Amino acid sequence: MTKPASSLDDALLAQLPQFGPDELSDALRERFGIVGSFSRISGERDLNIHVRTADARDYVFKVSGDSDTPEELAFQNEALLHLERVDPGLPVPRVVPAHDGHTIVAHERGGRRALLRVLTYLPGEPVLNGILSPAQRTQIGGLAARLDLALADFTHPGADRTFIWDVVHAASLRDKIAFLDTELRRKLAERVLDRFVEVVVPRLPALRRQVIHNDLNQNNLLTRLEDGAISGIIDFGDMVRTVRVAEVAIAAAHLLYRKTDVLGAMAQVVGGYSQVLELDADEIAVISSLVQARLVTRELVVAWRRHANPAATTSYRDDVSRLGWEALSRCDALPANQISDHLAATARSGHP
Repeated sequence: MTKPASSLDDALLAQLPQFGPDELSDALRERFGIVGSFSRISGERDLNIHVRTADARDYVFKVSGDSDTPEELAFQNEALLHLERVDPGLPVPRVVPAHDGHTIVAHERGGRRALLRVLTYLPGEPVLNGILSPAQRTQIGGLAARLDLALADFTHPGADRTFIWDVVHAASLRDKIAFLDTELRRKLAERVLDRFVEVVVPRLPALRRQVIHNDLNQNNLLTRLEDGAISGIIDFGDMVRTVRVAEVAIAAAHLLYRKTDVLGAMAQVVGGYSQVLELDADEIAVISSLVQARLVTRELVVAWRRHANPAATTSYRDDVSRLGWEALSRCDALPANQISDHLAATARSGHP
């Protein structure tokens, strides 16, 4: 069930597209009929631009180079269109078509090629910038489950891809441990991946699979400033067909930052998810190992990319890495049976 490390690396080794703002502004006007001011948004594989028009409409202009195929970009757009039909109340971006009706537009000039897309812009503050309440973590768990429920019957040829951020391949990242900067972190990463092999790998055939968002981290969840409600879910670029339980595990993993009670925070997300979608015994058994695998995957990817492709690591924050290692250490210190028993009780009751 794991993939060779070399086949997982390709998308993250591609350079970000290189186009000047005037050229992009012309392309946006000519193909989509949108004119406005540009401000850069961080992105791992795309050049992302927030566009504000004179009449106060907001868009995200996405410029993709060699990291994603047209099929993979179509997969993202079709998923957003599917969500709009199935659960229009979900706070996700909408796809904005070009003048000719296409949702992906090819752009080529001077031997440089890119694929252009436009989405609506969702206002709000990234969750990472605030301190979450238990109720907010529970709400995020519920939204993760609503996403999975809405995507349960969604299929697309681009969904079955080999992808470094698909947590089922975590064991294939072991060679990247060498890029970590301390022996303490290398030993912790080894233990996390050993647990993944022991706990998750034997259960993979039994775990339910579907298309998931796959990246409900604290930058991709937005809060409404006036009341703190979760107001947006953005960045569908890491979508993949994988084990469904990875969705709740990934959401929980990134909500452990700054928390001393990591088990309580994890249970709040699981409780919210379980109120919408049931988790079976195999799924509950792997959640903690998947949470830790996700956290260590981020740090392995960050450490490796700083060596392999340093120009593309500007979206990785050192303070987030510190928070991730702290969360991993706290999870590592908890007895496995304590975690599984507490999460099982939470999943049964729907309350942490």
